[in-house]
Amino acid sequence: MNSMRYWKILCCFLWVMLLFGSQPGEAAEKLHVVTSIFPLYDFTRQVGGERVEVKLLLPPGIEAHGFSPTPRDLVTVSQADLFFYTSRFLEPWAEAVVSAMGREQGRVVEVGREIIAQQVKNHKADRDHSGHGGIDPHIWLDPLNAVEMVNVISNILIKMDPDNGGFYRQNRKAYVEKLYEFDRETGKSLRNCRLKTIVSGGHFAFGPFAERYGLKAVSPFKGYSPNGQPSPRAIAALVDNIQNTGSRVIFHEELVQPKIARVIAEETGAKLLLLHGIHNVSRDELERGETWLSLMKKNVENLKQGLQCQ
Repeated sequence: MNSMRYWKILCCFLWVMLLFGSQPGEAAEKLHVVTSIFPLYDFTRQVGGERVEVKLLLPPGIEAHGFSPTPRDLVTVSQADLFFYTSRFLEPWAEAVVSAMGREQGRVVEVGREIIAQQVKNHKADRDHSGHGGIDPHIWLDPLNAVEMVNVISNILIKMDPDNGGFYRQNRKAYVEKLYEFDRETGKSLRNCRLKTIVSGGHFAFGPFAERYGLKAVSPFKGYSPNGQPSPRAIAALVDNIQNTGSRVIFHEELVQPKIARVIAEETGAKLLLLHGIHNVSRDELERGETWLSLMKKNVENLKQGLQCQ
């Protein structure tokens, strides 16, 4: 081999090593986290920033309640450093994921466990129990619950990656301040409203949010699952509610055809408005860079209109 050819081969080898050999090393420095639903995905990326690679298990546009993981999903989760889910009440399929990861301590985190436990303790599960075991699992829609969930996530990241603890603490502090600010502004926005009841044609998801701001939420669906069918009597009661209160809006949820809400809107002349439950986002919303905060701010604007707030 002449010297010129030798140096060409050596240069090619070094170029390939620089191009591809460095990537696994860089990727290995990041924590790889898989989350079940969008709020956990967003909270994790807000705290983890560039130090964490976050994957949302739920494909964009898929409604969370009907989701079930594929074998490929289980492989994805088993290869992650961490898997975050809210609770077994929203993601009963998480038990299969937990089994796939072997219940290794610290790797599988039920982020909403303490909030749900408090809900049970306070006897909040007082609605019809036809979905989610009688527990309202939509805990992320209450901003102060969101703060607790962010704290759980950040504490785990710090534990798993203590060398970057300061980075995670700084991000948590900045993001939690935004959540508290949103909570204060929402309280002011919804304080002076002519109507105090959120009338939804979708399933009952805004209980924790309504309670936080002194509102009521009604839905023709029993329990907290959208998979049931409301009775004609329940639909008629909602029509009466709208006609008696002078409400001009009925809310519907994301990623579900608003069949019931549309029927009620046609009966009453009410306008359909989206109240995003943020279980998941559409592909367009994901590409637009929507976040928990951006979607919740849009919810508040729609609520101000629907509740006729000053």
